[in-house]
Amino acid sequence: MKAKRPRGMRELMTVQGLAGRTVPDSREQIMSEQARLEHERARLQCELDMWQENVRKTTGRLQIVEDRILLLRRAIEPMLAPDPIASDRRQVRQSAPESESEPPTVWHEVVLEY
Repeated sequence: MKAKRPRGMRELMTVQGLAGRTVPDSREQIMSEQARLEHERARLQCELDMWQENVRKTTGRLQIVEDRILLLRRAIEPMLAPDPIASDRRQVRQSAPESESEPPTVWHEVVLEY
């Protein structure tokens, strides 16, 4: 059988292309390539396991950070809410005559039980 003649540059086979398509002739070459490929598969599987473990660790750390951010946001909400006592002080200051130099004192009741 006569080999097909390439019609263009895209149909030319390179040495790497020929080596990848051919099956080795001897048993030793077959066993050698099989061992090399099994070693490569084991290396890639180890690399994949390492990446998956890193993804798991990073996901856990990210969840911890997100939980902490949520906790801090909940803690700051009361601080950002308008303070009724401070608004009472502002109202008293605005309604007080300007002749007074000191604002009136606001008293708070505290119940102590013994």
